[in-house]
Amino acid sequence: MSTVPRTMRADAARNRERVLAAAAAVFAERGVDGSLPQVAARAGVGVATIYRSFPTKVDLIEALLADRFRAFADRLTDALGANDPWEALLDVLHATAAAQVTDRVFGQVMSEAFSLPAVRAERERALEALQQLVARAQAAGAMRGDVVAEDVIVLLSGLAASPSALDRRGRSWERQLALAVDGLRAQGAHPLPRPPLSRRRLERLTAELRGALASCRRG
Repeated sequence: MSTVPRTMRADAARNRERVLAAAAAVFAERGVDGSLPQVAARAGVGVATIYRSFPTKVDLIEALLADRFRAFADRLTDALGANDPWEALLDVLHATAAAQVTDRVFGQVMSEAFSLPAVRAERERALEALQQLVARAQAAGAMRGDVVAEDVIVLLSGLAASPSALDRRGRSWERQLALAVDGLRAQGAHPLPRPPLSRRRLERLTAELRGALASCRRG
């Protein structure tokens, strides 16, 4: 009685991981235009196998995005243990920016993804760890003292939406990231003209952006 169910669960778990790995590759290449049959072909499974774990393409994309934010949060948590918090922050920014520009679906649906519960939970964990890392870099004297985690998130979002993000082969996004990083340095910093966005305000603006994007698609 126990052997068969355990074997079935193990098979289902392996299939789920294969589907997620295949979906990550397909959607990274094709964005939201990637189809479930393409994912199934890449995974070597039938489309029905995908539907057993992910009833819709949205469910599959949600799982992928939750994985992305989980990796982001884990990377930030690991960075908190670094001896040099500024260099650790730079490593996180570079790795995250690189992931954004090489994964088309990440940029295409990120503004809408924040309404998904699994994504929101990981994003909150990432923001908390990011704020701690920012505070440590500031305490070390390397980062300007008027920056908050939300500023860094907006910076990364802007980079992902910029034309340079499309230049994957030329990697011109690295130039833009370096310019942005120089603006975060304590050395030579000038007072900023406005206070930072609060987390609540950032959420509200993100929701407005989701609404605008939805209207464009309908129109």
